[in-house]
Amino acid sequence: MRRLHDTVAVCALLCVLATAPAAFGAPASPAAATVPPAEAPQKAPPAPGTPLKAAAPQAPVSIPVPQIVAKAEEVTKLLRELDALAAPVPAIVAIQTRLPDVRTKLGPEFKSTIDVLEQGPPIGIQERLTQSWQASSSELAGWLEIITKRATQLERELDRLVGLRATWAQTRTDAQASRAPTPVLQNVETVLADIDAARLQLQGQRAVTLVLQDQVAEQAKRCEDALAQITRLRQGSLALTFARSSPPIWTRELRKADFEVLPARIRDELGASAALLRQFAGEQTVRLLLHGLLFIGLVLLTRAARSWAHDSAAARDGVATSAAVFDRPYSAAAVAAIVSVFWIYPFRPRTVGDIAGILLLLPLLRILRLLIARAMAPALYAFAVLVLVDRVRAQLVVTPLGDQVILLVEMLPAVVLVGWVLGSRQLRRALRADGMTPQRLHAQDTVAGLCLLICATSFGAAAYGSVRLARMLGSGLVVDVFLASAAYAAVKVSEGLLAFTLRAWPLCQLGMVARHRDLLQRRAHRGLCAIMTVTWVFAVLTRRGLLDVAAALGRAALAAEVRRGGIGVSVGDVLAFFFTVWLAFMVSAFVRFLLEEDVFPRLRLGRGLSYTISSLLHYAVLLLGFLLAIAALGVDLNKVTILAGAFGVGLGFGLQGMVNNFVSGLIVLLERPMQVGDAIQMGDVAGEVRRIGIRSTTVQTAEGADVIVPNASLVAEKVTNWTLSRHVRRVDVPVGVAYGTPPEKVLELLRGVAAAHPHVLVQPAPEALFLEFADSALKFELRAWTDHFDRWLTIKSDLNVAVYAALQDAGMEIPVPQREVRLRPA
Repeated sequence: MRRLHDTVAVCALLCVLATAPAAFGAPASPAAATVPPAEAPQKAPPAPGTPLKAAAPQAPVSIPVPQIVAKAEEVTKLLRELDALAAPVPAIVAIQTRLPDVRTKLGPEFKSTIDVLEQGPPIGIQERLTQSWQASSSELAGWLEIITKRATQLERELDRLVGLRATWAQTRTDAQASRAPTPVLQNVETVLADIDAARLQLQGQRAVTLVLQDQVAEQAKRCEDALAQITRLRQGSLALTFARSSPPIWTRELRKADFEVLPARIRDELGASAALLRQFAGEQTVRLLLHGLLFIGLVLLTRAARSWAHDSAAARDGVATSAAVFDRPYSAAAVAAIVSVFWIYPFRPRTVGDIAGILLLLPLLRILRLLIARAMAPALYAFAVLVLVDRVRAQLVVTPLGDQVILLVEMLPAVVLVGWVLGSRQLRRALRADGMTPQRLHAQDTVAGLCLLICATSFGAAAYGSVRLARMLGSGLVVDVFLASAAYAAVKVSEGLLAFTLRAWPLCQLGMVARHRDLLQRRAHRGLCAIMTVTWVFAVLTRRGLLDVAAALGRAALAAEVRRGGIGVSVGDVLAFFFTVWLAFMVSAFVRFLLEEDVFPRLRLGRGLSYTISSLLHYAVLLLGFLLAIAALGVDLNKVTILAGAFGVGLGFGLQGMVNNFVSGLIVLLERPMQVGDAIQMGDVAGEVRRIGIRSTTVQTAEGADVIVPNASLVAEKVTNWTLSRHVRRVDVPVGVAYGTPPEKVLELLRGVAAAHPHVLVQPAPEALFLEFADSALKFELRAWTDHFDRWLTIKSDLNVAVYAALQDAGMEIPVPQREVRLRPA
């Protein structure tokens, strides 16, 4: 760092010496001269074949004598602007003022960090040190950016002044040669003197700025060294997990010095944590304010939900279990607000996370007390005490002996607690009385046995001196269970809030909510569980310092590639392809669900138009998703163009029938000669259209069979649609009566029978017709219309029965066909 400082100083001195001759009247370097574009001489391009040479310095062009006065005024204005630039900048002054304090602070802090790292501190202390040094490094990086910007600006203006002085020096020479008037020459000399004074002032500011930049860079290098030391420790901590970092608890090697320095270390840690909290509050002021407003809003919402939860309607809806958390609205709001710390402040100091966990203990206890069996309450309270002790130890204890002793004190009651949960018969009887199934009891025993083994191993490792292993097992288990409990409570609170929100205005007015509330709640429950599980895994990996390792393994697995020739596909590309396709299906399903439940019922659309819009939108979303999936797959189609073309031609010949059906399906959807629900007849197939798909249409016959009809047949062949223009059908009832029956009475009787049926339409009016004189009867026909299309056969049967009864009552005979057969003798 001292060499860097010397190098910067030498560079500054050389810059001053290089520009000094111009200040004493010597010609400045022509390369730095600035020439107005209008006055720059034009250079002819080099002849073809001429070898390129280095560009010669461009000589300064003097200002014509008649323009000297005007140009002098422009230079004066420019120099006044540069005077403001040369003045001390408040940001630079602030950096100069704070730098001595930062230098005084970082020196001892660097030595203290090295001392702490040599003792193998917990991950919490490592993260606290990392965040502290990262904060200092970020602040110094901001200072360096400001200083570099200032130095660059000064250098640019100095180069501008060099060129300007060269121009005016050449002007002086030419003016003297042309015997210009003395006042003009004096004006030139004044301008040159002003330029030299401005240059000296800017050079002084540049030298100060460069020295300050070197000093700040030195402190930034110290931050980088400290972060590198912490990184090396964290990378090697996994290898040292099973190493003994402290003497066994039963030996006499325990160092009294650890107890002597413990109070000072605790004060230092409290001071460092307080400084981090102040810095965090200063940087996150807006988010903290919004977080407070979120908590107030949650309190108001949970208080309103408590009134709803006690309503009898809520109990009838079957949501009493989800809404039980609102019996303690402030605790429910606090749980939701504190758990949201993980998402609102993703780059928070570890101290903030530990304080949030300590603040979460009380409301979490109050919520979990409502969700677990009464007999488990003592275990819950004892576990809360263990969590509190563990978080205080992680924040304050930095000596190996203190860490070892408190881990022993922590793990011993943990072993007793888990042993009681595992072996208490009274507890098992109480759990059975509360309705716990044998399967859940068996699962609880399995988990408790695993926890007992981990706690006992942690206690033994701490007693032996393997503090890192004990910390990873015991403390990690306590925090993992605590985070899982917090996630469980957050899911329950979120489910209760969702149940209340879905029954409140305006969501309760939505059709999809009113008709599918249970489905939405089940889907939301799965989504919340997935989110909380991912968050819990992320937190567990972060606490153990395994997040970077897991991320590296994940990236390596996703980057695994299969390559054949010029085509290569990685596992990540394949997963991205399938995920994109799946997401396209999900988006399409949700959009169609929303349209069918809440949009189409509120619009006046033609019959079948809603199905057409949904189907076309479904195909469009799937096509877009497939194109995005191909892009995510990363296959370079340019390399397989010929193969793809040949494959496309073969596909066109081999699957032309499928393409024909697909295009025909689009024609059916757009032209709408039939819609879902229509009654159609095509050849020997007659029934109701159930679905119009991408390749075929499903028709359900009256016998209950589903007939798959290719879409091409619907377009190319003759199809009878009974319900295309209107949803009514005519029912024909033929009748024959004996000769001698008055036709007027028969017609009147048939019209009366039709008018008496409730499902026969008044308009069009039913008709009774005398058709013909048959061989043995007079032929009549009753024609009636009904709008109950799906029941027309039943209506026809009813009319047949009614006509027969009416003819019997009227004494009219229905003749039986007779044939007279004469046998001729042979």
